[in-house]
Amino acid sequence: MGDGWLIAHIAQWILIVCLGLVVLAHSRLLGLLHLRLGPAGARPLADGPQVGEKLEELSAKCLDGSSWTVSFPRRRETILIFVSPQCQTCNALLPQVKDFLRTRPEQLVTLVSTIDDAAMNQAYIAYRRIEGLPYILGEQLAERLDIEATPYALRLDEDGTVVAKGIVNSYENLFHFSQAGGPQQPGGVILPIRAAQESA
Repeated sequence: MGDGWLIAHIAQWILIVCLGLVVLAHSRLLGLLHLRLGPAGARPLADGPQVGEKLEELSAKCLDGSSWTVSFPRRRETILIFVSPQCQTCNALLPQVKDFLRTRPEQLVTLVSTIDDAAMNQAYIAYRRIEGLPYILGEQLAERLDIEATPYALRLDEDGTVVAKGIVNSYENLFHFSQAGGPQQPGGVILPIRAAQESA
């Protein structure tokens, strides 16, 4: 009787451990799927400059306090990705921005923090290991452009005209955004372009 109870008890614990491992494996797969597809809350936003609007000189601050200025026309397109150290979706996107930069040398990509606290951003950059990425402090720039959500991307052509805008929460969103192949792409990111407006 005692031996039978002991065997049953051991078998029960083995079953519990196996079930725990299965749950852990499924949780990891769900996490990877979440990062791959981006959060379900991604949605089109009406804020930000309008597609087709031409922007004049853009200005912000570098981490060392010096000025950052962009004037148009430029030789290449510009993509500004607005992020925040307090944005969890941005945290998941940042490693994918590294890969994106390597595949899009023809576009100038810059991360723009919507919080101007230099110490917070320095710690954020070190913690996320993104020291090599172009990164500026653009709280006032975000306010000027009426950008309220992150991660928010803005794509400008060589003359400073807005080609596309919207939420980007995965590598796929960012890649389609850089192509701007239509008024909307999978994953919730809105990509309105001049061609789409003209054909409407």
